[in-house]
Amino acid sequence: MGYDPAITTETFSELTEELIDAKSIFIYKAIKEMNPKLQVFTEIFYQSNIDFLNSKPSKNKGMGYNFSSHYAAGEVYIASTIDTLTAQSFYNPHIITIF
Repeated sequence: MGYDPAITTETFSELTEELIDAKSIFIYKAIKEMNPKLQVFTEIFYQSNIDFLNSKPSKNKGMGYNFSSHYAAGEVYIASTIDTLTAQSFYNPHIITIF
């Protein structure tokens, strides 16, 4: 990869941060390739990366992670969702029974 003056240090750090999910996505796809019937539970930090879990192009592109089939099937969760639910369990202890 050569030098690109259009990529500033700030843009490069944003690109690098979004790659934090790359290892999880790679492992998910490798496991699904070996055994498609196995249900894999994966944590994703950036909700935009959920599209990379699909083996085929998604028809729901740009509609949000909550319309994804992986999210609806319980195979993936977004890290911020768990943080929100944990914080809300302080105010409503009945949420813990849902976990």
